[in-house]
Amino acid sequence: MKLFNRILIGTLVLGMLMSCNPTKKKDSNQSTNEKSSPIIVTQENFPTAYSNLRMGMIVERAGGVNKFIEMPTPNSNPEEQLVVRMNRDTYYSSAVMDVSEDAFITIPETERYVSIQIVDENHETQPMIYGPGKHKITAKTEHAFVIVRALEDDARRNLLIEAENNKSFVMKEWDMESFKKLEEEGNAVFVKGYDQSKAFGSKETGQTTYMNYIGAAGGWGGAMVVDNIYQSTGYLDIEGCYEMTFPDPMDKYFWSATVYNANGYMFNDVANVSSEMDPVINDDGTITVRFGCDDMPNNIPIREGNTTEKFNVIIRHYGPSDEVRNNVEGYNPTEYIKKVN
Repeated sequence: MKLFNRILIGTLVLGMLMSCNPTKKKDSNQSTNEKSSPIIVTQENFPTAYSNLRMGMIVERAGGVNKFIEMPTPNSNPEEQLVVRMNRDTYYSSAVMDVSEDAFITIPETERYVSIQIVDENHETQPMIYGPGKHKITAKTEHAFVIVRALEDDARRNLLIEAENNKSFVMKEWDMESFKKLEEEGNAVFVKGYDQSKAFGSKETGQTTYMNYIGAAGGWGGAMVVDNIYQSTGYLDIEGCYEMTFPDPMDKYFWSATVYNANGYMFNDVANVSSEMDPVINDDGTITVRFGCDDMPNNIPIREGNTTEKFNVIIRHYGPSDEVRNNVEGYNPTEYIKKVN
């Protein structure tokens, strides 16, 4: 799986997306490509490289900075998924904003979950902003990637950006050979186990250079533990039927379980189970999610479309409960996944 190919394909896909309302701006500039010798990618600058590529692509497809694009639901072709470990839990809209001066986003009214996450040019993030209304957007860098996640489709449409500046975004030329090598190595470490609190955040909140690299390689744009908690299995063989049974996590918003192939991409039209999808509940109130157990409740396929022979599962807790946050026994379902036949 080659990231460069994914970026090219993603560019074609995003070219069909809709832009939201025009924004208040001083001038209208799109991204520009900085022509020079390719920059060798290291662990230290990998998060910046990934962010630069991702943000440059969004700017090109949106037609400039300070413009939203409505992201399509990721399909089942791994080569058309824009970054590693996307999910289908919510609807999305994304933009790259010039935040060098005052900048705001207005979200339409909704009574359901909606959040704003900000990721700067060095892959530092901050606590999410929740709810409808007008919100100020700030970051350490001149430009920032902004993603709106919503359970209600209309809540991520008709978003308004008001920004004092509209400076062009420079997409740099990166050495893709060194980039792809580090992406593969970092993704392998991510699946084996990493520290989310040190991967997604900022230097002020404890983010380290190494974990920033691992987080970007395995799940670029991940959230801080104050907002979401991620629980992950290792890689499992696709032969057989697996189950994990767990109590209701009692998360503030909702939870989900998503299956990925060995490269970190979805491969089937059925890729997740979520508390928002009315899963079947056991008589004792627990939930059993199944993997590769055909014709069973709450089942996610692991073989059809998976050419890598392995899979892993990520549980996402949106607004994690104290039980999840404190790692109370039983509240990390990935620890209890087992092969039943």
